[in-house]
Amino acid sequence: MASVNDSPAGDLNGKVGGLVYYKVGGKTYVRQAPSKQTKAQKKKTPPLKLLYQSKMTLTQRHLKSLKSPIAFGFQNLAVGARRPFHACVSYTLNNSFIADGPKFAIDPSLIKVSRGPLLPPLNAKAEKVDNGFYITWQSNAHFSNAKPWDKAFIVLHYPDQMFSEYITFGNDRSSESQFVQLWESMLKKKCHVNLAFSQDQSNNGNILLSDSVYLGWL
Repeated sequence: MASVNDSPAGDLNGKVGGLVYYKVGGKTYVRQAPSKQTKAQKKKTPPLKLLYQSKMTLTQRHLKSLKSPIAFGFQNLAVGARRPFHACVSYTLNNSFIADGPKFAIDPSLIKVSRGPLLPPLNAKAEKVDNGFYITWQSNAHFSNAKPWDKAFIVLHYPDQMFSEYITFGNDRSSESQFVQLWESMLKKKCHVNLAFSQDQSNNGNILLSDSVYLGWL
């Protein structure tokens, strides 16, 4: 993959000959266009490649409705043309599958919606109450790089509805709890609950994030 800083052809975007031009973060990148395969070539695809393709399809489908929270939770892993979603897909492919012989599936408890070096939540739990979720954790502020003012990052994922909702800057780490009110239409639906923390790095304008912790299918 190469980047294009200046082009005499102007602002390139899309397929040109055997190359594909595309923009990420205002910068233009170029890669080789994939070649088309015949039916005979597809039949000769190695089993390991077919397995990878199947896992990739399943991963993309599962994470599609998590794109917005992933953009926040994986923001520190965006480098060049590699976006937060790409980083999450890579992590999921390598860490979030379980297998039973030739059968495989994603284990939602192994998925991360946030990754980073900030100290993660300690002893976190989620309980479904009449009109939402009550999430608790034990404050571990002042340990390692954690601070009392770190903010809760909460993600609710409804894969059956292809929907997610999230809170980017929730209560402080030191508060040890947060109530998340649900829309009435979602009260009877189950979702995967995840919690992480973020820390504003006011000295450089960046946001430091922790790995997310899975709190259950509730």
